[in-house]
Amino acid sequence: MANTTFISEVKWSGEGVLSVANVNGKEVIIDEPKELGGTDKGANPVEYVLSALGGCINVLVVTFAQKFDVEVNGLDVQLEGDLDPDGFLGINPDVRPGYQEVRYKVNIDSPSPKENIEQLLSHVDAICPVKDTLAGTSVVNVTNQAASGV
Repeated sequence: MANTTFISEVKWSGEGVLSVANVNGKEVIIDEPKELGGTDKGANPVEYVLSALGGCINVLVVTFAQKFDVEVNGLDVQLEGDLDPDGFLGINPDVRPGYQEVRYKVNIDSPSPKENIEQLLSHVDAICPVKDTLAGTSVVNVTNQAASGV
């Protein structure tokens, strides 16, 4: 299968720090709480990172359940991440600006044997593209353009 390129265009709304992403014709609101300059109309970027990981895990569990002979009656992923704002706010240069750790727990409601469920979850853990991205991809090929009003 050939490489697939995913595209997102994110524009600032002009209101606080609220941005709107256009992803494949769908709008995603990105914001911050009021105490961080936002309007609190949407999740913030690091919350979307957690949500993307949880969504990816859900997609993979459902996609591969049959292969591992697992019947899925219900599924949820609980995620949390530790982030010290001193890093991205520039208060402490020794603090990483991103998550220091992300943890998740997958809850599957299934009558299937525990061994099958564990094999499915092990497979999902090994192949999750969002988890893999969080574990080691750097952002490359950044091009910054300053627009001039002149």
